[in-house]
Amino acid sequence: MANNRLSDLIHVLVYVQMHEESKLTSDLIASSLNTNPSLARRMMSQLKKASLLETTKGTATPRLSRSPAKITIFDVYMATLPEAPLLKVDKNTSKDCAVGHALPKVLGKYYLDVQSTAEAKMRKITIQDIINDVNMDIAHHQKEISMLNS
Repeated sequence: MANNRLSDLIHVLVYVQMHEESKLTSDLIASSLNTNPSLARRMMSQLKKASLLETTKGTATPRLSRSPAKITIFDVYMATLPEAPLLKVDKNTSKDCAVGHALPKVLGKYYLDVQSTAEAKMRKITIQDIINDVNMDIAHHQKEISMLNS
């Protein structure tokens, strides 16, 4: 039921930014995502349509459309073209049951609050924040490996 499109689109942006000096084919990006190149191209097209990524036909040089500090997770979330909220209330409940009748409306109120809170948080997290954390994780992992090899 969970959708990993947001995670994958963030992954593409982070990968592109962290390899901005390199030639980046859809094969390379796809290998990082552990997927196929055509799916990587579709994701890059989706990011381009959302004005988050710039590409030039015939060259393997995708670039973020603006500074990673200016792209939020909410921007990427909106690029996923969310057709439904994060949480969906099951409205197909029994209207003959008091709980079945009331619960969809009650849950809808709470789910709307969760949606608003999640979106507000997404507006505060940038691609640069994620890149910083990825770099820290990579450095930590490399330190652990070098300690094991010592």
